[in-house]
Amino acid sequence: MRDTTTIEIALKAAETGHLVLSTLHTMDAPKTIHRIISAFELSEQKAIRLRLSEALKAVISQRLLRRIDGEGRIAVLEVMRNTMTIQDCIENPEKTGGIKQYMESGRDQYGMQTFDQHLMELYKAGIIDVETAKSAATSAADFERNVMMG
Repeated sequence: MRDTTTIEIALKAAETGHLVLSTLHTMDAPKTIHRIISAFELSEQKAIRLRLSEALKAVISQRLLRRIDGEGRIAVLEVMRNTMTIQDCIENPEKTGGIKQYMESGRDQYGMQTFDQHLMELYKAGIIDVETAKSAATSAADFERNVMMG
């Protein structure tokens, strides 16, 4: 989805019960939400936030990283499900910044995860090396600190 017309069509289809799968070139789920909302004029954004919060089911982001064994690549996934809390974050601009924290804390209960959580899991399992993980992490310094603490 690269323009407001395409986003509008996708939203209308989702609102009428159609399954809509689409791509958007963003780094993670919170940036996806931001990109969709910011594609519209400021005067339309409140309505778009409400429509998006009601129609969206999930955002799944992926990055393909080189495996440590050299056997190709592995998908690192970020999963955001549209829970009531996430819906509230989408509707209210002052809460949108909290999406990542809710994703982190919603891992066990809702099956959500951030890129960094999945990177740590793949690193601990010996599937990717620390340098590859750091290069894809939201913050390389934070990831390295978590490795040392974990």
